[in-house]
Amino acid sequence: MSLFIQRMFDGLAEGSIYALLALALVVIFRSTGQLNFAQGEIGTLCAFFASTFTLSGLPVWVAILLAMAIGFLIAAFVERVVVRPIENRNPGAVIVALIGVFLAVNQLSAMFWGVDARSLPSLFPTNADSFFRIGDAAIRWERVGIIGVLAVVVVLLFLLFNRTKIGLAMRAVANNQESSNLVGIRVGNILILGWGLAGAIGALAAVMLAPSAGLTGTLMLGPFLYASVAAVLGGLDSPVGAVVGGLLIGLLKAFLIGYVDFLSDMLFPVMLVVLLSVLLFRPAGLFGTEKVERV
Repeated sequence: MSLFIQRMFDGLAEGSIYALLALALVVIFRSTGQLNFAQGEIGTLCAFFASTFTLSGLPVWVAILLAMAIGFLIAAFVERVVVRPIENRNPGAVIVALIGVFLAVNQLSAMFWGVDARSLPSLFPTNADSFFRIGDAAIRWERVGIIGVLAVVVVLLFLLFNRTKIGLAMRAVANNQESSNLVGIRVGNILILGWGLAGAIGALAAVMLAPSAGLTGTLMLGPFLYASVAAVLGGLDSPVGAVVGGLLIGLLKAFLIGYVDFLSDMLFPVMLVVLLSVLLFRPAGLFGTEKVERV
């Protein structure tokens, strides 16, 4: 039982990373209908900045906030300079452009910081005594902290979308950009804000993962794939679905590694099966909005 509890907390903590990335994907998809394939690489780049800030002597929490601000600016720049001009001329080419951004950001990281792993301190205690017990299960405070970060982000996003004028404008743009324009909402500014917010959340996911996974140029490749599955599982237009999907994928991964030995080396094929199953039997996801078409 103690081993089950430990694996559950490990799965929830790792799932929280996927949930943060999935939230970033959903925020963009709700407003533009596009998936930002460069989301993970932007987060990795921001984690490198955070590492540099901590090595210069800044406290880790300040470095994380600065990294999130950089993620906001980079993602907003990508929307304004890359996505919007191409979308106005050829919407289908946006996917290719974002893959190009993915490659460019990946190369920039390698150019400035090299390919060797770098260190990034955790925001939470990681020494040998930093755990508490539930029965015989030893639960690391770092795991609980990551889950807590996800909870805080979810609460802040809920308040933003439901209690502020900017959040209501973002919801309006997500539902119908043309109608939003007609009622005086500056759609362009809202799109920049949405992309920037997603960039900041993606940066937060990367700096939460880097201390335990090791900061390299491939830091977010695997997590981005898991987060994409989580976003589809929960529903690409549902922030709640992104959180639930991310936690479910984290738990599934932890239990497969812990209890099903022959599948522990086949996690990506398993996730592909999950993805295909969702697309076949519930395309809108668990919490997504079903599209109704008149015949």
